Amino acid sequence: MFAVPKDPLGLVDYAFRALGKTQVPLQQLVFFISFDLGALSPSKAKQVIQNLQAKDQLEIHDGIVVRPQDVIPAPESAASPSNLGDQLRIFVSSSRLTRAVGMADNAVEFERVSLNPLKIQATVHGSKDYMIELDEEKKSISHNCPDWLRVSVLHRFCKHVAKLLLLLEEEEALRILHSLQTDSWEFIRV
Repeated sequence: MFAVPKDPLGLVDYAFRALGKTQVPLQQLVFFISFDLGALSPSKAKQVIQNLQAKDQLEIHDGIVVRPQDVIPAPESAASPSNLGDQLRIFVSSSRLTRAVGMADNAVEFERVSLNPLKIQATVHGSKDYMIELDEEKKSISHNCPDWLRVSVLHRFCKHVAKLLLLLEEEEALRILHSLQTDSWEFIRV
């Protein structure tokens, strides 16, 4: 990656490159600019995005911010990072990813209910037990920890879901992460 630009269009372009997407829910983009990059407050980030829309430099359709290809050229390599860590960073903040890596592997017990399409049922052990269900066929992830309740609205991961993906075979995890970027997945709060 490169230094975070100060100009509004450059900042939003950087966020799209870092997220590796050409379409992002408005709230996810605001969250990323505000909390992951620490560039602006949430209200200021939303205002910047809306100002760019007013200038026809961004499009917003049904709450989805679209990165126009004629305004911002497509990145050469940022759109599809191949490294598992790079892919995870699209969905989880650095601090949550650090906490996921620091979790003991045996804190997450999981069973592959089916392999193709992948369906996993997992239990996360800690001060309280939580459940995770990842279903590639239904394109859904269900979880019940308090952090998931907050971040799943923005299609982001808590440390538990990140840890589960870290425990999978790398090929499986990359396939799921690629699908999350290209298909519509449901993040279910239970």
